[in-house]
Amino acid sequence: MPDNQKTYFVLPHVHADLLTPEDLEKLAILTRTYHVPRIKITSAQRVAFLGMEPETLAALKAELRVAETPPHARNRVHYVQACPGRTWCRFGQKDALALGKRIEAIELDGPLPHKVKVGISGCRFCCCESWLRDVGLVGEKKGWRFSFGGNGAGRPRIGDLVAEGLSDDEAVTLVTNTLNYYRREARSKTRSARFMERVGIEALKQAVLG
Repeated sequence: MPDNQKTYFVLPHVHADLLTPEDLEKLAILTRTYHVPRIKITSAQRVAFLGMEPETLAALKAELRVAETPPHARNRVHYVQACPGRTWCRFGQKDALALGKRIEAIELDGPLPHKVKVGISGCRFCCCESWLRDVGLVGEKKGWRFSFGGNGAGRPRIGDLVAEGLSDDEAVTLVTNTLNYYRREARSKTRSARFMERVGIEALKQAVLG
């Protein structure tokens, strides 16, 4: 089979993008068991198994009990990308990892119109490229800066600033309200960037800031 017909698989449930030595040992066992040619840390800070044959991929998914339902159809965000934050980085102003776990756990009122990517950066260096994510959070001394509607694909867009100076609780609440508004108002299969181009930041602020 030509190389470009090989399959790949992104390992689910790597919470906060952190791996323990035990996790690395399990990855090594899986790659040997299923003859995975390569492992890659993706741009979303996730672990991808590359170059697998379809039959091998199916067996691996069966062992890991991976659901086939797309993440945006499960009342959740697609993925949360968080930097080390002040827990592990001397430049970090905020605990990006702790907030990432809370954002990842948000249960919305229903399925989202399309995938939503979240970037949480613990300081203004913005290592997670938060301004180019659907949901972007940047940590500052005075609190979190929240932007919405960023996109880094074929039609790149910097997200609109929704609010700043947010506590952790305020950030989680505002992200939840914003995603539920997007869920209600956006057309099916519309990314947040295109949605914001249509509705505008003032309409969103009026709906979610109360």
